[in-house]
Amino acid sequence: MLKKTLIPCRVAPIPAALAALLLGSCGGGGGEGGAPSTPSPSPVVTAPRFTSVGAASVAENTADTFYTATATDPQGDPISFAVISGPDADKFVIDGSGALRFNTPPNFDLPTDSDLNNIYVVGLRATAGGETANLSLSVTITNDREGIAVRRIATGFVDPVDFSFVHDTPELLVAERSGRVLRFDPSDGSVTEDTFIRDNKISGEILAIAYAFPGRQFQEGTYIVTHSDQAGLYLQGFNGENGRKGFSRLGDPSAQPGSASLIAQNELYGAIGNPGGDAAQNTSSAYGKLLRAGIFNVFGGASIPPPGRLIVGAQIIGDGIQNPSGFTPAADFLYLADQGSTVEHELTIFRRDWRPLDFGWPFYEGTQASSTNPPAMINGPTLAYDFGQANKQGTGIVAGLLNNANFFEALGSTYVFADTNGIIWSIPYSTLIDGFLHRANEFEVRTEDFEPDVGSIDSPVAFARGSAGDHFYILDSDGEIFRVEPAS
Repeated sequence: MLKKTLIPCRVAPIPAALAALLLGSCGGGGGEGGAPSTPSPSPVVTAPRFTSVGAASVAENTADTFYTATATDPQGDPISFAVISGPDADKFVIDGSGALRFNTPPNFDLPTDSDLNNIYVVGLRATAGGETANLSLSVTITNDREGIAVRRIATGFVDPVDFSFVHDTPELLVAERSGRVLRFDPSDGSVTEDTFIRDNKISGEILAIAYAFPGRQFQEGTYIVTHSDQAGLYLQGFNGENGRKGFSRLGDPSAQPGSASLIAQNELYGAIGNPGGDAAQNTSSAYGKLLRAGIFNVFGGASIPPPGRLIVGAQIIGDGIQNPSGFTPAADFLYLADQGSTVEHELTIFRRDWRPLDFGWPFYEGTQASSTNPPAMINGPTLAYDFGQANKQGTGIVAGLLNNANFFEALGSTYVFADTNGIIWSIPYSTLIDGFLHRANEFEVRTEDFEPDVGSIDSPVAFARGSAGDHFYILDSDGEIFRVEPAS
């Protein structure tokens, strides 16, 4: 029988720490090693945890709770909520139960978040049993069209420069730069050329158009400003129904004729551009000037014009205009839009009987001085914004319409205008007339409110009133006409 023999281990001298590790591998027959170690216990979570999401969206003008913060607490302690941080924290109010709202209803058209992009960021905190959890919440504001509807009602006009409503009719007069005047009837969509103007006008590009002097036998008709390299600058008037026409030569041809604007406000007013600035302060030139054609008084001793003649004449009443882009009538006042070329665009409000009237060009472009020794008295702008392509900048202001009791409720009491880059803006009427200068950071961007059913308003040219008080029109440079009206 074999005899079991115990053979001792031979161990070289080793450090005590290593010996402790090896002790279990060197022992006698069948003996157990050291006792197993006990793992450390996992930490117990006691802090609250958010269960509500970190993003929300809400329609503009919302005043009530739009988001409710929720959280759980492992120990079942009561949870309270607070706004603690974030670039837009001051825009929010939260109650202890987590109901979150804006302290002032948000305005999509005039955002007040830190990035001005209608995304508000706020930090929320949940507290339970003295412990806390934090959540960063992003709130996106969505647009509400606020009762505005826009329909495309016409296409196909070629290089249109201006349009005007015709008194007591639904028709619109559309002027194409080439020299055509077209009559558009929104009621049936028909478009016809005004052949009386075609056959009787002095040739030239049309710069502006207006229908003026309704009910005045010797003045009522369609007025246009034209320019050609051969004939020069003219104010022309036509009334095909009674066969009358008239002309007033305003100036010689110009290498830079610029733009022009006309408005009928009891009398007829015109603005002639002078982009180069060489004639805007020259009293002997009509370029860069504000013009007025007054009412012809048949009882004032003037000779009655012969058959076929329309009284057409204008006097200079103001200067310093660079590149006019429309008028807006407002009782005894007129608003004149003037496009800048490098610095600022501007809108100036003035009474029709103010004298002198000097809009500053070329000594000022908007509010910025561009030349030394300006005139002593300048009619400064009411609105001004930067020339450029960035946010709150533009390529050219376009005069719009004053919305008050004459138009629909959805727009409120506002002034609506545009830029040639496609932006449509508004500003409260009370702000517009407060006597102070206002910048683009105060303009509401209404572009999405004016998105049409078909097509797009890419580069507005002009606004025109409709025949009734519940709509108006926008003419786009690509030949489209849009009707703006209350949403049904």
